[in-house]
Amino acid sequence: MAIRDDTKEQNKAADEAARTALTVADEAARAGADVLRSSTEAARETVQSGLNTANQTFQRMTDQVAQVMGFNGPQSEELARRSSQNLQAVTQASTVLARGFQEASNEVLRFVQDRLTKNVDSLNRLAGCRSVQDVVAVQSELVRDTLWQVIDANKRVAELSLRIADEAARAVHAQADGNADRARRAA
Repeated sequence: MAIRDDTKEQNKAADEAARTALTVADEAARAGADVLRSSTEAARETVQSGLNTANQTFQRMTDQVAQVMGFNGPQSEELARRSSQNLQAVTQASTVLARGFQEASNEVLRFVQDRLTKNVDSLNRLAGCRSVQDVVAVQSELVRDTLWQVIDANKRVAELSLRIADEAARAVHAQADGNADRARRAA
C-alpha cells in the first residue's frame, strides 16, 4: 500500500510540476512575444525615421549638385524628382522588408509557444509511463513531432521570406520601370 501511495504522490507532484512548467513557459513565451513586437516596432520606426532623414539629406545634396553642375530649371527639377522617387522606392522596399521580418518573427514565436506546450504535454505523458517500452514510444513520438514541426515552421518562414522578397523587388522594379518610361518619353 505504501508503494502505491508513494507512486500517487509522485504522480501528483509530477502533474503539478508539469502544470507549473506550462504556466511559466506560456508566460515566458508571451513576454518574449511582447518584447519581440515592441523591438520590431521600434526598429521599424527607427528605419522609417532614418529613411526620412536620408530623403531630406539626399534632397539637399541633389540641390547642391545641381547648383555646382549648372543644372537649372527643368533639369534640376527632373534630377530632384528622380532622386526623390528612387528614395521612395527604397523606402517602400524597406517597409515591406521590415513587415516581413515582423511576420517571420511572429511565425517563429508561434512555433516556440506551440513546441513548449507540446513538450509539457510530453512530460506529462512520460510521467504516466509504466514501462520502458512506453517511455521509448513517447520519446520517439516527441522526436518525430518535433522534427515535423521544425520542418513545417521552416517551410512557412521560407515561403513568407520569398513572398516578402518578391514584394520588395516589385516596389524597386516599378520605380525603375517608371524612370525608364520617363526617360524614353523625354528622348
